This record gives sequence, C-alpha cells and structure tokens, in this order.
Amino acid sequence: MFRFGEGFGMGRGIAVLVAILAILPSTILAQAPAASTFYISDTETQFSLNIANDSSDVSIYFTSPAYSWVAVGFGENMKDSLMFVLYPSKDGKNVTISPRLATGHSEPGHENSIQLEALPGTGIIDDMFVVKAVCKNCRVWTDGFLDVKNAAHPMIFAFGPGNRLQSDSLDAPLRRHVRFGRFTMDMQAATGKSEVPGASQALAGVTFDGEMTRDHDRMNLAHAVLGCLALFVLWPLNVVCAGFLKKIGIHIGISVFILVFLIISYALGIATSGEFNRSKTFTSPHQILAFLSLLPIVLISILPFPRISSLHTLLPRLHTPLVSATLTLLILTGGLGLHLSSQSTPIIMAYTAIALGVFVFVVLLQTCIKRRGSAYARQNGTSARRLRGEEDDEEDLVMKAWKVGRGMDGTHGQSQSQQSFGSGQQGQQGHGRGNSGGNNLYGGGTMPGPQYMLNMHPGVPVHRW
Repeated sequence: MFRFGEGFGMGRGIAVLVAILAILPSTILAQAPAASTFYISDTETQFSLNIANDSSDVSIYFTSPAYSWVAVGFGENMKDSLMFVLYPSKDGKNVTISPRLATGHSEPGHENSIQLEALPGTGIIDDMFVVKAVCKNCRVWTDGFLDVKNAAHPMIFAFGPGNRLQSDSLDAPLRRHVRFGRFTMDMQAATGKSEVPGASQALAGVTFDGEMTRDHDRMNLAHAVLGCLALFVLWPLNVVCAGFLKKIGIHIGISVFILVFLIISYALGIATSGEFNRSKTFTSPHQILAFLSLLPIVLISILPFPRISSLHTLLPRLHTPLVSATLTLLILTGGLGLHLSSQSTPIIMAYTAIALGVFVFVVLLQTCIKRRGSAYARQNGTSARRLRGEEDDEEDLVMKAWKVGRGMDGTHGQSQSQQSFGSGQQGQQGHGRGNSGGNNLYGGGTMPGPQYMLNMHPGVPVHRW
C-alpha cells in the first residue's frame, strides 16, 4: 500500500540525485584545465596546449610514436616558426625535447632562448613519446610570437623518416620529414589556470581536415642516383669500351655522358646542401672531398684536346693515373655523403660492397689494357710499349713507312732476300772459275749481290765485268 510519507521521501531522494547530476558536469569542467587539443588517430599523436592567464607560462602535453622524430610548430609555414621537436635520447630510454626555429624551408636550428622544463612523467613509455612540460618564455621569439587572442592560430606538424634517431643533443641533425600537415588551434579556449593538460583522444578547439601531405626528397635522391650511375655503371663500361672496342668515338661519347651526369649531380648536391644545418656552410668532409675531386675531373676533360696534349710529351701519359685518382676520390666522396645524410647501416654497407667490386674490376681492366694496349691503339699499330711512352726509333719508323709504301711485308721481303742471296752465290761460283762468262756481277762471296742492292736502293747503277 502506498503511503504518503514514503512517497515523499522517495521524491526528495530523486530530487537530490538530479541536483547532484546537474552540478557534477560543472564541477568536472571547473577542475579540468583549460586546453586546446590536436589529435591524429592514425598515429595516436596528441598535442594539447594550456596558456596561463596569470603568468607567461605555456604548458604542453605531447605524445607520439617513438620511431624517429616528430614536431609541432606555431606558424602557417616553417619560416619563422617556433617548433617543439621530439626524438629518442642517446640511450633510447628517454625523450629529447628540442625547441627550434626555422629561418626558411629548411632544417630548423635549436633556439637557446627558449627554456623548456620537463616534468615528471616525461619519457618513452610503451614505445611512445610522452612529454609533460612547461615553457617559461614561449610567447615571443625571433621574428614571431604566440597570439593568445587568436581563435584560429595557424599550426604545423611533421613526422621524420622511419630510421631511428637517438641523440641527447638539442641540435641533432634531422633528416627531411616524410609527412607534414597544418591545423588551427583556439588559443582563447586554451587560456586559463596554468596546468599541464591530460591525455585525450578528442579534438578540442582545433580545426583539422585530417589530411597529411607525403613529402619526397627527390632532389637529394636524384643527386645520389646520378652519381652512382656515373661511377658504377658508365665508368666501368667506358673502361671496357676503351680497352676492347676499336671505336674511339664510343669511348669519347660515354666520357661525355659521365661528365654530364657528374655536373648535374654536383649541381643537385649544392642545391640540397642549403636545406640542412650540417651542410649549409660546405665544410663537411663529403663536400670538401667533392670539391677537391673537381681538379682531376677538369684535367681529364681538357688534356685530350690536341693543343693541350701537344704541349709536353708527358701530358698524354697522365690520363690513366688521373682516371684512377678521380674514381677513388669520387667513391670516397659518395661514402661520406651517405654518412652526412644519416643513411641507415644496410645502405652504407651495400654501397661499400658495390664500390669495392667496381674499383677492383676497373683496376684489373686498366692493368690488362696497360700490358696489351687498347684495341684502338693496336688497330693503328701502336704497341703497348709506345703506350707506356717508349717511342720507336726514328729510323725504324721510316723503314716501316717505306715498306708499307712498297707493298712489302715480312714474308715477301724474306723471299726476295733469299733469291738475291742465291744470285750472289752464283756470281761467286762464276768468279771462282776465272771470271769467265761475262754475266758475273759484283758482290760475290758471302755478301748479297748487287741485285739485292738494286732491290733495296732503286736507281743505283749496277756495274758488270
């Protein structure tokens, strides 16, 4: 049976419960810090920002996969943007937080004026970067500032390549990003009591279309590919053509292609150098050795010209040593370039193996050509001895030219000599019989007769008895 008192008590309980439920959301919201949150579900990347309304502090909560480096920056483009770049520490157990500024569309450099204090809970947890930090002076920086009144402040983010970067240095070299994007963040919604935001998987005060742009470092890739094609494909092919083909034009043509590939590779390398802090000043071992390699390349290119090669007999003999020196310098330059670009160990080992194989192959070919002479030289009657710089005697050259003009080869000349020598023997026998038979010729005895002299020196009169 329903009783009034009981019904009244139950009504009061329901009313109290409704009141509590009504107050609870406002209480929770009052306790939650003011923050704007950016979140990417594909990578579970979160960047939350809190701007203190009673100080200049800026609190951040930043998480992302710890496979390489990841960055978030204040600005519409890289130029003049303040960025927070995260990458693993040297031991791989902690996270390095590097505040950086970009002066253009290039690798940002560490900014010493930005003071970032990491709080407890920062580190690598379950293969994820976790950063809880407070920045003391992040609102103003060189050529830029954080507009705390902007409800749609432009922001950028980027992800590095898959290879692992581990360093304690705040200015560690970064490889070019593979993905990047833009979003806007409401700074007014992020302003409130100073407190580090918590983990969240929901966008708050952020506009993001969900698109990430895939980036390609095509210029640097073309620089490496063209250089490798010139060294490991065209170079040994050119040596084979020079040693075993009789067409000197093919050798010259391939040499021109090698020179063109190297020129383009140098130009691309110079253009790429401006994108990275480690190469902007052109003082790295890779760049220094590359510039030193230009000297033998230029000498190889100009020495074959007749006006230059005829200046001294030693100049043509410099070709082979210069070719070997240039190949060695360029191979070493390529290896240092892989180190400069922070390539992975398997790529460096593969390059080393290919470089050693090509170098040994080219050296063996050049040794073989030096001993036997090139096909073009043998076709034109030039021996390996002359290729080494030992010129034939002038009289020998004259006799060779004279024999060619008379149509005499070694076999024919030997036959004529034997016949003439036989005539001399007949004359000797006639002379021994008392100089009878008026057809006897001078030249009896063991020397060839005048008929042989006639063959050798046309026009010389032959005297008879």
